Amino acid sequence: MPHLEPLHLPTLTLVVCIVLFTAASIMTLVGVSQRTYRGYWWWTAAQWGNMAGAACLFFNYVYPWMLPLSVLLSVQWPLTMLAGMRQFYIRSNFRTPPWFDLVVLMAAFAAYWTIWRHSPDDIGARVATFSAVNIACYLYTAWQVHSIRDWRQSPYLTAILIFLVVSALAQVPRMLSALGSWGAPVLDPNHIQQPVVLLGLVAGVMFSVYMCLLLTYERTEQDLRESHRQLRVMADFDMLTQVPNRRHFNEMAAQSLRLCAPGSASLMLFGIDHFKQVNDDSGHAGGDEALKLVAGSARKLLRSRDLVGRLGGDEFVALLPETSVNDALHVADRMVRHVDKERASLQQKALSLSFGVVQIMPGESLTDATHRADQALNEAKRQGRGRAVAAEPGPESPDFTHSRPLGLPPR
Repeated sequence: MPHLEPLHLPTLTLVVCIVLFTAASIMTLVGVSQRTYRGYWWWTAAQWGNMAGAACLFFNYVYPWMLPLSVLLSVQWPLTMLAGMRQFYIRSNFRTPPWFDLVVLMAAFAAYWTIWRHSPDDIGARVATFSAVNIACYLYTAWQVHSIRDWRQSPYLTAILIFLVVSALAQVPRMLSALGSWGAPVLDPNHIQQPVVLLGLVAGVMFSVYMCLLLTYERTEQDLRESHRQLRVMADFDMLTQVPNRRHFNEMAAQSLRLCAPGSASLMLFGIDHFKQVNDDSGHAGGDEALKLVAGSARKLLRSRDLVGRLGGDEFVALLPETSVNDALHVADRMVRHVDKERASLQQKALSLSFGVVQIMPGESLTDATHRADQALNEAKRQGRGRAVAAEPGPESPDFTHSRPLGLPPR
């Protein structure tokens, strides 16, 4: 077999510096040209630090102090990445405060500095110490990333956690090999396995750049989904009362009616009597509170399968599946009593509500039933307000079959 020549370390170091410079430049370009999130620039700083650490190796033989500086810039990578994670996942409960990361970094550098100062020619001691502090920093960072509550839901965060653990474990054989050479002369300069370290550095940096960009895009996608959800809510719900608007109520009611037995559902239209006077007496803020109270009472008293919506102004609508007109009238009475009780507890004037109630007949459309309920509501107002009126289909106009007062007399 042909003999493989060892890698030329200066050339390899130059190639590594070029690759690291490219990776850091890509992170910077993305940061200045696209939307990023808190913590992103910490990740970018970690890549530039790695690049500077590799560049220091060029001058190691001329300026020996460049070696510990290179170690410091190499060891900082997982801890600077962790600083970015703290900002990116700011709502997570990390296991230590941010200042403790700096303590870990300084302790790691102090350990290597001590060995380098007292045993500058002991390659085994230097390699073993460097591997040990790297393992400690990687495992410490992995321990902190594991505390992020989203790590199981995000495949990219899970990949980063696995990478940190694997990177720490991969350095264990090198540390053990160096411990066996502690204090002994090393004749082979490649004992420190610098080519392997540099190639591992490149692989780690490229992986981290890829994961950081994916985490950023994942957060952007989540924000877009949340924005779409909020827009959907704004399009489907009345923002004041937090009940479906007319369009969305009609969509849900049509679906609900398809699941009900024909002729088994009741429809109620109801509104606040003399709502303009409520606004005049209490201001528009008081009118808004009245609307929210009525909608909240409906949501509280109705069943989970019932539907309530706001038609506009002070008028609301409710669909009650598998409910007779008589039961719907009882619901109206309970709703009025609940509103009266809430207003009394707030020492506010009582509200008068009027209801129009109909049984949706087999084959009758929701639009026709709503029109009939609206006629019943108008009849309730004509009869003096503060009451519920039920209507059945008639040959030309509805027959108003039930009429009962509700709650307190109208004002």
